[in-house]
Order: sequence, then structure tokens, then C-alpha cells
Amino acid sequence: MKVKTLVSSLMLLTASSVMAQSYQYEVGANITHYDPDHAGSDSSLGVYGIYHFAPVSTTNLPMAEAAFLRKSSNVYVSGHEDLDVIYAGAEFYIPNSMFYVAAELERIDVDGYRNNDWGVRFGLTPVNGLLVWTGYYDEPGYDPNIHVKYVMDLGYTNALNLEAGHTNGDHYDSTYIYGDFYFNHTFSVGAGYQDEFDNDIFTLRTRKFFNHQFSGELAFSKADDGKGFSVGASMRF
Repeated sequence: MKVKTLVSSLMLLTASSVMAQSYQYEVGANITHYDPDHAGSDSSLGVYGIYHFAPVSTTNLPMAEAAFLRKSSNVYVSGHEDLDVIYAGAEFYIPNSMFYVAAELERIDVDGYRNNDWGVRFGLTPVNGLLVWTGYYDEPGYDPNIHVKYVMDLGYTNALNLEAGHTNGDHYDSTYIYGDFYFNHTFSVGAGYQDEFDNDIFTLRTRKFFNHQFSGELAFSKADDGKGFSVGASMRF
């Protein structure tokens, strides 16, 4: 009887450990502070929520990249600029194929300007850890654009995340490139550059998972016309 009890206890412990390394919901919030060179500073709130259709296992993966590497289909909603800008959408990785599709709704209500828009994305996942896609928003004409995200396993719990994209717009071009180095599955430090509306933006960022549920992140950006930083936290369950 004692042996059976011990075996049962070990099985429950193992099952609990596995469950603790999986999640299906993620919610988060952040505060962003802006300090323009020729205007007064300002702060704003951002929030987001994600629901994955199936539990996402983080075992032996960078925790921040687990859903991406597992090709987890999901629905999400996010609010920015004190909820004056809201996005809601869904991402689908077509089972047993390399195809990826997504759809998004956007609502903007800022200082009297109101606009509702929608967009779609189409992509391919030709190899594990790589996604290449292009997007279209409900606007006259298609602005050629391409985006790439690649998470590379470096061994010894190290990994590298690379993100880049370019849009050839009618009135402006936009380019970005970011990279994050994972010192282990829970901690990353990254940097990036973005050229938006002829404004150069340089960013440093970091994220740390304190356990399988809670994480915190910091980011600092310096642009041609000012600087800013953000502090955020998220919870998974």
C-alpha cells in the first residue's frame, strides 16, 4: 500500500510539473512614458490578452517564444494609447502544412480622429522556427511588404530571436530589425532599429520570467524627436 501511495504521489507530482509548464491564456499591461524634444512629456497605458486554442507547452523552449515555436493558433485583443487604439484578431497555423493566416480589426479614436480598419496576413513556415509573411490593410492599393521572424536554437538553453520587415508605401517606406538573445529559457536582452516616417528609432529591451506564470519587461527607445521607456508585466494561466 505504501508503495502504491508513493507511486501515485510521484505520478501526480509529475503531472503537476508538466501542467505548470503549459498555459492557454496570457494577459499583460504596460506603462509607456514619452518625452518629446519640443513638447511636454506624456504617459499612456497598454493592455493585451491572448487565448490559445490548445495548451502551449514551454518545456525546453524560450518561454517568450513558446507559442511561436509551437505554432499555436490563437485569438487576441490589445489596447494602446490609453485604449484609444484597439486591435482584435486571430492567428491560424494550418495543421499539417506550412501555411499561416491571420486577420485583424483596428479601431482608432485619438483627439477627434476616428477610423476603423481591417487587415489580413498570409505567411509560410518553411522550417521550424521561421515565419515569413506579408500583410494587407483595407486601403487603396497594396503596399508591398515582407516580414520575417526566426528563432534559432543555439544550444545550452541559449537562443536567438531575429525579426525584420520592410514596407514600400505610397508616401513613405518603413523598415525595422530587432534581435533578442536568450541567456536561458527565462531571460532575454535585445536591441532594435526602426525607420518610420523618416524617424530613426533605436530600442533596447529585456524580459524576465520569474516563474512559469509571471514575467516583467523593460524597454527604452531613442528617436530623432525624443525618447521614451516602458515597463510591463504579464501573467499566464
